[in-house]
Amino acid sequence: MITLLKPIGHCFGVLKAIEIAKETKEKYKDKNIYVFGLLVHNEEVVKDLEEHDIKTIEMNEDNAIDLLNKFTSDDVVIFTAHGHPRVYEDILKKNDVTYVDATCSKVKDCFNVIKEAKEVIYIGKAGHPETVAALTMNQNAHLYDIRSGLDYSLIKSDNPLVINQTTLSFLELARIHQEIKDKLTNAVFYDEICNATLLRQKAINELGDDVDTVIIVGSKKSSNTMKLYEIAKNIHPDKHIVLVNNVNELKEYGLVFKNAVIASGTSTSIETINEIKDYLSSL
Repeated sequence: MITLLKPIGHCFGVLKAIEIAKETKEKYKDKNIYVFGLLVHNEEVVKDLEEHDIKTIEMNEDNAIDLLNKFTSDDVVIFTAHGHPRVYEDILKKNDVTYVDATCSKVKDCFNVIKEAKEVIYIGKAGHPETVAALTMNQNAHLYDIRSGLDYSLIKSDNPLVINQTTLSFLELARIHQEIKDKLTNAVFYDEICNATLLRQKAINELGDDVDTVIIVGSKKSSNTMKLYEIAKNIHPDKHIVLVNNVNELKEYGLVFKNAVIASGTSTSIETINEIKDYLSSL
């Protein structure tokens, strides 16, 4: 038996970002179209964009400014679904470069909350583009890195706003929230895991004993995909858990199963998922 664990496939924010990119290519036919960073964290999506002559510029926090200054008025730059520092826009404006913002509406809502706060503890993964952008939204924002924690001596107020990257695990977030509550009893918590991510995590968490194989479909570059995989491995150590980006990777495993579940990150296309389902059915 093969079951698709819902929700599955692209979330609204990913669908919208892809739509914006393709509409931009159609609107500016005489210009070079670039995505600044990974539009979404999925190699199959990047490949599809390349086929539509939408080029991806791989970047990081260290080289972003230099790369932005290389664009000209012949180019159109698309900012990714994860958000970006406002200074990136300022550079393009100065150089007369057209840009388009594909930031997810959920991420924008999170940024707006951060901007209004007096002091912020932002829970996220250092270097992730959403985290990098979020920390520029408020000069009194401090990073609680999910890998190394927070230097509490930096916190000046007794009631900072605590907010987070939208693609974290609800289980790790609960643990971190409790730690912060123990140290800062008046902290104000604003849980920002997006619903598309949260529902998938809870569905993985609640899998029945009859399931023997779980296939997580998505990129290792995708935060929400990796959180799904981590939850599956931690909560269901008795099940066979596989993480693949496409059907070709899955074929390398030589799976044998009775009851398999397919789950996906929010940046994985339904076409990729159906290819995997069809392959499993053929077994």
